[in-house]
This record gives sequence, structure tokens and C-alpha cells, in this order.
Amino acid sequence: MGLLVKLGLRRPIIWESPTILDWLLEAPLQGLIFYMYHIILWLRSNRTKPPRGKHPIKIVCLSDTHESIVQNVPNGDLLIHCGDLVNDGKAASIQKQIDWLASLPHQHKIVICGNHDSWFDINSRTEEDKLNGNSVDMRTIHYLEHRSITLDFQDGRKLNIYGAPDIPECGGPDNAYYYRFQYTSYQNPWEDAVPIDTDILVTHTPPKHHLDLSLGCPHLLREIWRKKPKVHMFGHVHCGRGFQHVFWDECQKQYERAMSRPKPGLFYNVLDYRAWLDVYSVLYYGVISILWHWLFLGGVANRSILINAGMQNGTSGKLTKKSPITITI
Repeated sequence: MGLLVKLGLRRPIIWESPTILDWLLEAPLQGLIFYMYHIILWLRSNRTKPPRGKHPIKIVCLSDTHESIVQNVPNGDLLIHCGDLVNDGKAASIQKQIDWLASLPHQHKIVICGNHDSWFDINSRTEEDKLNGNSVDMRTIHYLEHRSITLDFQDGRKLNIYGAPDIPECGGPDNAYYYRFQYTSYQNPWEDAVPIDTDILVTHTPPKHHLDLSLGCPHLLREIWRKKPKVHMFGHVHCGRGFQHVFWDECQKQYERAMSRPKPGLFYNVLDYRAWLDVYSVLYYGVISILWHWLFLGGVANRSILINAGMQNGTSGKLTKKSPITITI
């Protein structure tokens, strides 16, 4: 195992993207479904368009900057940061990030916190911050923690945005600030938490099985199935960075069910008839969805946009050289 990791054939930790060999040894049919599903999404996806006759709203997405300053942030109408502004959770570190974000020219700016941003939890501030009464001036930035805001844009357009920092329990070093906003698998902070009129959902955790390396939250996945926001952006899982359309249909249900199965290893996965039925189901409903999407709906469908806005270069601790993800709606 150690040699395979050194050769780059297997990933060293679950927070990095699985290699082809990882899929082959752990669950080859599940790996086949993973790549097949993303090809189906690519064949169905097309560019988002603003309402006819309305001015487009350009949204710039950031997450997991971890005290770094992103250069050349694109201009836009709305800037959203999905948490983990810093590493140490201190007010002074957070203030530097807030000052940088406030200096950017976007009309509206929104921030939620991540598990590293412990100052935002009054019970988890560092001793230094408690003793000195250190505070953070949010300046012109809207901070969302389990609440919504409605923002106005050109042509009378409005967006309802809900933000929350909670993530599934992932632990951390023996420093209390790493444990903020975490919950166990037996807890569900998401049930009916997102307002029904939410246009943009901002969370720190991804939903399960989407841009998350399977480290996201199944409770959050069920909530977005119920509420279906136009856009859901998040971070936390650095190697999950990306952009994805999701379609609330049978193909997506079959994909998520297949990816929820345990990874039994090469031998048992290939011999499991349920795994082959999963391959067939995703392929069948995928083909049907592509034909229906283009031949009968003309490329229009009930869908949402999911964005993992992480700005880290994987688990390297350094910023990616890629530009922040932007969308126009």
C-alpha cells in the first residue's frame, strides 16, 4: 500500500480524490457508475441563462481560503464565501480576510463560517480573544448563520439567500476550535431548515455524493431534494472543487442509491448482482433523461447548480492556480 501511494497509484487519505486503482480495488462497478453518471450530466448540461429581458446576475464563489488572499478575483454582482476563511479561528486572522473581501468591488458580499472559523461561535473563541474581548468588524459584508437575506439587483431582480455553517463530524487536532459547528451522524440540523423560497443555499459542507468525495452530508442531500434551490454552493472538501448541474429525477435517485452502498472490494463487488442492477438502472434512466431533455424539453429541465467553491490546491495547503468559479443567472 505504501509503495502504491508513493507511486501515485493510490490516494494516501480519504480527503484526496480516488485513483482508478482505488476504484478498481474497492468497488469497480461503483467507479463505473461514478464516471458514467458524470458523462450523463455533461451530455444534459447547458449554460444557465437569466430571465428573458432581465439583467444577468454574476456570482463569484469562494471557499476555504484559509488565511490566503486570492489574486485577480473576477468582478461581479455578488461575492459569496462558503467558510474556512482562516486556520486558527482567531479574530485578528478573520479580520484580515474580512478586510480583503470588503475591499473587492462587488455590489453585495456574503460570508458564512467554516469549522476553522471558531470566533463566530461565542463558546469556542480562543482564550486570547476571550481575555482581550477581540471582535470582528464585518464592514459591508453580510454574515449568515442559520438565517436568510434578500438582496436587490438591477431590473428589480431579487435573490433569497440562506446560509449555515454546520458540517458532519470530522474531528481534528486537540484544539477546540476545530470542532465548531459539527454534528454526529445521529443528529440532523437540516430537517426543514432551509426556507422554501431559497434561491441560493450557502453551506460549508457539501451534500452527500456531489462534489464531496462521499464525505458530504446525507441529511443535507435530503433537504435539497425537498427544497431544490436554484444554486447550492459549499466547500470544506478541497479536492471536490467543481461545478455540477443536478436534475431532480430518477437517474439522480439511482446514482445516489448506488453510491450509498458500501465498498466491498473487487471480488464481492463484481459478484454482487445488485451492483450490476445499479449500473443498468443509472445507464437506462440516464439515456432516457438525455433523450427527454433534448428531444422533448429542448434543453430545459428542473435542475439546480451545485458548486464546490474551494480555493485550495487539494490537501497541499496552498491556493489553487485556478480562478474562482463564477456563474451567471
